[in-house]
Amino acid sequence: MKHEVLIYNKTKKRAPREFIKTVILKTLSVLKLKQPVEMAVLIVDKREIKRLNKSWRKKNETPDELSFGLNSRQAGIFANSNNAMLELGEIVLNAEKISDKKHLSKLLIHSLLHLLGYSHRQMERLEAEISEYLKI
Repeated sequence: MKHEVLIYNKTKKRAPREFIKTVILKTLSVLKLKQPVEMAVLIVDKREIKRLNKSWRKKNETPDELSFGLNSRQAGIFANSNNAMLELGEIVLNAEKISDKKHLSKLLIHSLLHLLGYSHRQMERLEAEISEYLKI
């Protein structure tokens, strides 16, 4: 199964691209998805993530991450599920929060579960299981 994870760094800070991709691919492996996924990870500065949060969520705060899914969480319907590739959406990361790999891993797992349609209530057990598998 070939997943496509695109990583865009919109900052001058160096981003751990291979680490990000590895965490996402291992998380997808633990979840045993039956079809390949396509998604993007965007790394932005604190000003940009705050702007996005205010624009999309009406919250004037600087989050660690944001998830913009292409799927309907309520209905459980996935975008382009008839195609071979499952298009998940985008994770936006605050560049100031990605230097600690343990914290970055937790952000990626949490965001990816959101893109897959999980609610916070459903995610707690899964996050712990995936973190244990990844040795976080």
